[in-house]
Amino acid sequence: MKLNELVSKYESEIIQIRHHIHQHPEIGFEEIQTSQTVMDFLDKLGIPYVQGIAKTGVLATITSDKPGRTVLLRADMDALAMDEDPGNPVVSKIAGRMHACGHDGHTSGLLLAGALLNEMKAELCGTVKLMFQPAEETLGGALPMIEEGILEGVDMAFGCHLWGSALEGTAGYKYGAMMAAPDEFKITVIGKGGHGAYPHSAIDPIVAGAQIVTAIQSIVSRNVNPLDSAVVTIATFHSGSAFNIISNEAVMTGTIRTLSEENRKMVACRLTEIAKSVASAYGAEAVVEVIRKYPVLVNSDKAVDIAKVAFVKVLGEENVSEIAAPSMGGEDFAYIAQRVPSAFVYVGIAKNINEPISHHHPKFQWDDKNIAVLGKGLTQCAMDFLNND
Repeated sequence: MKLNELVSKYESEIIQIRHHIHQHPEIGFEEIQTSQTVMDFLDKLGIPYVQGIAKTGVLATITSDKPGRTVLLRADMDALAMDEDPGNPVVSKIAGRMHACGHDGHTSGLLLAGALLNEMKAELCGTVKLMFQPAEETLGGALPMIEEGILEGVDMAFGCHLWGSALEGTAGYKYGAMMAAPDEFKITVIGKGGHGAYPHSAIDPIVAGAQIVTAIQSIVSRNVNPLDSAVVTIATFHSGSAFNIISNEAVMTGTIRTLSEENRKMVACRLTEIAKSVASAYGAEAVVEVIRKYPVLVNSDKAVDIAKVAFVKVLGEENVSEIAAPSMGGEDFAYIAQRVPSAFVYVGIAKNINEPISHHHPKFQWDDKNIAVLGKGLTQCAMDFLNND
């Protein structure tokens, strides 16, 4: 009851903050105005913080008079480089920038959790750290913040993601691997250019590249255990400049998604081997670059147990469940989970389970009331961890 009363005290202002952040989106490591909005609210609450971590990150600290452990709650602040549908209820005022993944909700939800925990800090045993992180979408802001020491003394961490394929008023958890390692790759096939009328005097990189695209499809079907999940996607294929010229090279880019470090290494190795050997068979050369991005997000069983009970307290047992399968999307909260016991939770935002909300879409939108669910859930996670052995 006390939690709900406190939510009522702050909810209107938190929604206004969410709308402001949504209307002024900033991409990775450019979240200057967003972090200032965060700091302004923290100043109002009297919560101390350190700014400028990993350029635009903010770390706030709520300390109880009672000794105890330390818990970290995390939210990401960055937007995407895309235009928003002008028909959305709250619309970006910045061309080519949009909060299309819910990070405005994550940030405002963590601010709400900070307000609630600050009100109740006399009841806490220990310390709460609030991590407002830049650059989750592509560049990865979690690791630079970690390298600047934000996890020092942290015993457990929790994070949430507003989730478009789950009903609002529900939450989903997952033991073990929850989200994939989203690695990138680039394959450059180097041939020998020439006239389109005389292919015998050239080495066609498009023909070799097309065979590489086909050959790498066998990685998932023949090298990955059928009971595991993996994805190898060629997303771009560029070559040539005119209809009668055989190009000198072809360039492909794509993504590898895996749910274990073993498969992550194996798939990258097989991709390289296949590309090089197929290119060689056609008289060409393949240069392969695999860019390792975020690791697999693996939740701790103990942290998941706490998060599960916490969200049951907020939403009721019937509205909290284990998700059926991991997501092949990536999330740099994984760096935190590598270092301290952690749990990541999906908070549903869909009005209709048969009409899921698509992330990274110009029409992406959700109801403000879901901020309270995220904020209360994180608050309860922190309280339950700190106040129980």
